[in-house]
Amino acid sequence: MRDLLRFDATALALIGHDVATVPDVDLGAPTPCTGWTVADLIEHMNERHEAVIASVFAPLEEHADDPRDGFARTAARWVVAMEQVGDVVDLPEAGAMATDLVLSVHFVDMLVHRWDLSRALGRPCAVPDRLTAVALPIARSITAPGSPLNGLGGVYRPSLGEGRALSAMDNMAALLGRDPRWPVADVPG
Repeated sequence: MRDLLRFDATALALIGHDVATVPDVDLGAPTPCTGWTVADLIEHMNERHEAVIASVFAPLEEHADDPRDGFARTAARWVVAMEQVGDVVDLPEAGAMATDLVLSVHFVDMLVHRWDLSRALGRPCAVPDRLTAVALPIARSITAPGSPLNGLGGVYRPSLGEGRALSAMDNMAALLGRDPRWPVADVPG
């Protein structure tokens, strides 16, 4: 669990930097997540983090007016909660789940949401190879045929499959149902 927590915390730090530097003018920009703006994406991450954190800590009484301001606090609370939770996390909608699985899925989610944000803002999405070497096999596993996380009723759109010419991050995004050509392609992500 220690290594997964370290990878997850690193992914949170990477996206945390990107969230903190989103200009006001870009909060309304569309993302590869169909129908979501940059602000929607940040709010989604904050809400999902806090829902899981609430199984470990009392909910926050006050919320930041700006989702960018809330992200750093929520990311820090996530890491501390995952340090303290033990071997099982009680997820709000899914029930008890192994902490290693929660961290694995979250790690991939944060990297792909960073990809979403980078695409929305027209920024590069450089990720250290040591992270993608761990995350890509996890992405393959959680989106494999039969995975309850993928497709109808799952948390991800159906996988678009990997491409030999794609980067590791583009392949992860495709596995989680995003079109790696976005915004060139007008395909739901």
